[in-house]
Amino acid sequence: MLRLPGLPPVVPVELPGKLRARLREGVAPTPETLLADEAEGRDNLIEPKLFEALAAQPLVQVEWSGWYGPPNRFPLIHTDVSMVSAAFAVPLATLRPLLPPTTRLTPARITPWHGVLLVSANHVHRGGLGRYQELSIATPMFLDTPRRLPAWSLLREALRGGQDPALGLFTLESAVDRVRARDVGVQLYGLPRQLAHAEFALGSQTGLASMEADGHRLAALEVSAPRSYLQWHMDLSFNSFSILQGQVLRSRCAAVGEGYRGARGSAKVEFGDHPAYQRFGKLPLLARPMETRVCARLNWIVGTPELLGPA
Repeated sequence: MLRLPGLPPVVPVELPGKLRARLREGVAPTPETLLADEAEGRDNLIEPKLFEALAAQPLVQVEWSGWYGPPNRFPLIHTDVSMVSAAFAVPLATLRPLLPPTTRLTPARITPWHGVLLVSANHVHRGGLGRYQELSIATPMFLDTPRRLPAWSLLREALRGGQDPALGLFTLESAVDRVRARDVGVQLYGLPRQLAHAEFALGSQTGLASMEADGHRLAALEVSAPRSYLQWHMDLSFNSFSILQGQVLRSRCAAVGEGYRGARGSAKVEFGDHPAYQRFGKLPLLARPMETRVCARLNWIVGTPELLGPA
């Protein structure tokens, strides 16, 4: 039986610039209230008890001048998502030029010479930012610590569950196919997120995703699970870092998935000729992925971003 992850914190945080977090008094954060403005899709909950526990939390809305869409409510929930991903070892010497220019965040190492590149694609059928598709490229990083993890197995276990607040994923590039998801990612999190045309197909054991923008291909990901795999429920919670207006942000995501996760799958990733993605095509990724994931069902809950000071 899956042990449910802890819920991420939701508080009316101080945010930089013109961002404002406001506590909604007397409103319980249930899927009905959090997704009150979302007409698309239907809830597809893996562990309903996880969402029932939301009622004990506050409901916080984050706003800023010029915002045009429905309220951005936290906890930010996604109740029906499909996902594929693959993690590759990559030489640190080629990864470092792609990392953020800050000494506070350092790449997690699986050997003295290798870091990790995670390529993932999500198809959000229902969630707090509406329906959208996303393809992202990220790497695990440590905050304010020189620690090293000497093997992928140790790093993987440390990432799962998001229990170490000093370890999280940093997004290097991201693309989505809906304006709202792009604008929230850019304005609230400082993500390098652009608008693109997306294709996402999920079979019983495979997943395929690709993105194009302005006539240029960004990236494509194809993942296959082993023929003999069994679907099971898993904790996919994690922390993420980003830099917004010169400030480091940390966000915690509680996530549960149903599908395959392991080292026996296969994956192929291609980076296109788009200027923002050409640089990834020069990375000498190891041919075999260290881990692949194929999840037909995924739910996640994101807490309010935490401001951690200057980058």
